[in-house]
Amino acid sequence: MKKVLASITKYIFGAFGIAILGLLMSLTFQALGRIFPSHFENQIWGLVLFDIAAICWALTFVFGSETVAQYALSGIGFAVGFLGTLLMVASEVMLGQNLTPVQSEQIGQWMVYGFIGATALHAILLYAHHAAGAEIKQKIDVGIAKGEVTSEAIKQATAMLDVEKAQLARTISDDIISQAKRDLGLYPIDGTPFDRRRNNLDIEQPATEPAKEAGSQPSPFLKAE
Repeated sequence: MKKVLASITKYIFGAFGIAILGLLMSLTFQALGRIFPSHFENQIWGLVLFDIAAICWALTFVFGSETVAQYALSGIGFAVGFLGTLLMVASEVMLGQNLTPVQSEQIGQWMVYGFIGATALHAILLYAHHAAGAEIKQKIDVGIAKGEVTSEAIKQATAMLDVEKAQLARTISDDIISQAKRDLGLYPIDGTPFDRRRNNLDIEQPATEPAKEAGSQPSPFLKAE
């Protein structure tokens, strides 16, 4: 008998949960009809921000989160969806009472503000939840570390260039001068016979032979006897 009652309890509790969700969605839909009186599609999409959002964030918290940040964001998303649903339900119930026009207008304004706030929060939480994933978080952290290394390398290179700028400028200026000389047809003569800077004493002079005595050699112009 206990097993039968346990099985029946499960079905009763399931039906009770479906009834509660149906009640919440019905009242939320009616409240959205006050915000969008002539746009049925916007009323349907509005349910995504409240009742459906709470269910989706609850499932994401249980099955779709990997990091601590994702669990936290999923919890916040569920709270936003659930509290937004309660706000819409409370507003619809209050507007069904005998209220003054001023009170009705104030409640309507808060409903609009709540709809806008829920839209912004869900969009932010959705992007943040994806960014907080394990793989994406790893890429972001590694990318930030690489960026810091690159920035430090640029800083050190700039400092070294600032120290060696005179020497580097001299090298570049020598190259510019050499290129200008080549354009003018002036070629280097270092180490060539045209180098006038060479010391004449360093150049070996040809040895002069002693003058030969006259008549020691027959003149080539004398006739042979």
